[in-house]
Amino acid sequence: MLKVSVEQNDDIKIIALDGQLDVSTSEQAKEEVLSLFEVKPTIIFMEKCSYVSSSGLRSLLIMAKTAKAKGIKLVFAAPIAEVIDVFEMTGFIKMLTCVPTIEDAKQALR
Repeated sequence: MLKVSVEQNDDIKIIALDGQLDVSTSEQAKEEVLSLFEVKPTIIFMEKCSYVSSSGLRSLLIMAKTAKAKGIKLVFAAPIAEVIDVFEMTGFIKMLTCVPTIEDAKQALR
């Protein structure tokens, strides 16, 4: 199960992913996140995202590409070590803007 929640912080939208981003949750999560995109800086907060499968990676890449196409600055913040390992092994670390903390993400978006 994966929970998607959203909050507004200053002029930045923060979308939090809580749970596992896998074959059973990635499509719904992608649709939820994409429906929340507006033309404002956005952080995908991943501190509580405990797992990302290949289908989850695909959803994250679609989120990043959609944000870029809409002119939205997007940063992925605070992924756990296991998720960072997956990003590094797959090369996604070079395709996504990832930072270690939410404060780093806010700075990257300013």
